Amino acid sequence: MNCPKCGKEMQSGYLQTNKIMAFNQHIHKLSLLPKDEGDLLIVNNTVRGANFKGFICKDCGLIVFDYTQSNVKE
Repeated sequence: MNCPKCGKEMQSGYLQTNKIMAFNQHIHKLSLLPKDEGDLLIVNNTVRGANFKGFICKDCGLIVFDYTQSNVKE
């Protein structure tokens, strides 16, 4: 996959997380839990975390992953 930011080849792999992962519109200092419209709790699993298949561009730092496909096993 080519990077949508810089156009270079991206490396495939897994984005791994432990416990909570969220995409928030603003930085929340005390909790990652969604507070605003548009915030999204991606993972809330205190026992095992989650794995997501994705791609990373080591040239510009962009990571692309499908958050609907969690706990991918290889």
